[in-house]
Amino acid sequence: MRLLQHSLVTRFNFMANVQQFDLIISGAGLSGLLTAIGLLNESPELSIAIVEPFDANSTLSQVPNFDDRCLALSYGSLQLMQHWQIWPQLKPSAWPIKTIITSDRGHVGKTIMRADDYQLSAMGYVAAMRNIGAAFEQTLAELQQSLNKQVSWFRPDVIDAVEQLPDHVKVSLKSNQVLSAKLLVVAEGGQSPTRELLNIASQKVKYQQAAVISNIKVSGNPGLEKTLQRQNQTAIQPNAAFERFTTSGPIAFLPIASNQYSVVWSVEPEQVDDILALPEDAYCQQLQQAFGFGAGTIVASSKAEAYPLSLVKADSMVHNRVALVGNAGHTVHPIAGQGFNLGLRDIAVLVEQIKQAQLNKQDIGSFELLSEYQHLRQQDIDRITGFTDLLVRSFALKGRLAAGVRTLGLLTLQKCDGLQKWLALHFMSSKKYARFD
Repeated sequence: MRLLQHSLVTRFNFMANVQQFDLIISGAGLSGLLTAIGLLNESPELSIAIVEPFDANSTLSQVPNFDDRCLALSYGSLQLMQHWQIWPQLKPSAWPIKTIITSDRGHVGKTIMRADDYQLSAMGYVAAMRNIGAAFEQTLAELQQSLNKQVSWFRPDVIDAVEQLPDHVKVSLKSNQVLSAKLLVVAEGGQSPTRELLNIASQKVKYQQAAVISNIKVSGNPGLEKTLQRQNQTAIQPNAAFERFTTSGPIAFLPIASNQYSVVWSVEPEQVDDILALPEDAYCQQLQQAFGFGAGTIVASSKAEAYPLSLVKADSMVHNRVALVGNAGHTVHPIAGQGFNLGLRDIAVLVEQIKQAQLNKQDIGSFELLSEYQHLRQQDIDRITGFTDLLVRSFALKGRLAAGVRTLGLLTLQKCDGLQKWLALHFMSSKKYARFD
């Protein structure tokens, strides 16, 4: 790890009055809001400023981070949301995952994991980003009211310049206001302008895939029933999530309601325009052909949208008095649904580090604290980015030998309880089974 100790000074407006805070959060998407919620829960004495490019009157539908795309929330993430008082607001609009079925299109290998095997009601939940954002905003508002404490908002506004000094950091906003704090938390997402402003290098791998996103309705579930019967499981387990590997990339079906799924369909970039131009019936037919009938017959779909897929990993999660969280530090392929959960663990670790520093009357932006944050997060980030990248590359390999190896791996996983437990814990991001529901 390399920390840059020199000050970075970029075009400051020193005529403005400097407003003092303990901590500044740049970005009020899911990661930024969650950081504020965690800090109010664990260190309510801190003064917090949030810099956000969208104004307070923007509806959730106008904010790109709060659209109808759905996220798989791991069991470990839900435990933290329960601890930070978010889950009661989110649960009514979330849908449980009780079964996870992983398969390779055109081959016999399958792995089935069920929540019942771990004495859980669900292995995770699925929720729309719009609903997660609404739950976060409601929780933050309620926390401020209960604590009789207000977070200071600067919106619509963006960071225009950063000055990193030995004992504090200053940021100049586009509005010509200047803020000062012990620590700047960058939660701006994968295209973080502040990360670029700070010249934090990142490694980027462009996958030759794009994600086509839609919500679908199905009728019946004959494929699932047949699969479970073949595994000597007489009762169909509802609320199944599917990860189906195909020659053009993985397809994920995440349950969002009875007989409804959120779809992440990985396709080759040259296919995108043709797929998006399809009328609804033809789109459903082509998706059915790619995925198969494991979840039933696709009868309807929302309008599809597409996003390029890549792996982006910052060389460092920290800089002098700056910490990156979430997609600002790492963006992974949606395979296995680990991106948001990985970012949530960034926030959990950083909030805990800040809490301990406050209890010990230490500097929350110190070199020691940020070094420890980097150390605590590096292994998890490397593990998830490496795991998702390996899956993408392994299942993209063509030929009988590659298919045979994948089939053997899935069959072994189904038969080996130890390996399956490891994968389940990997998905749930939890080493304990404390119930949250």
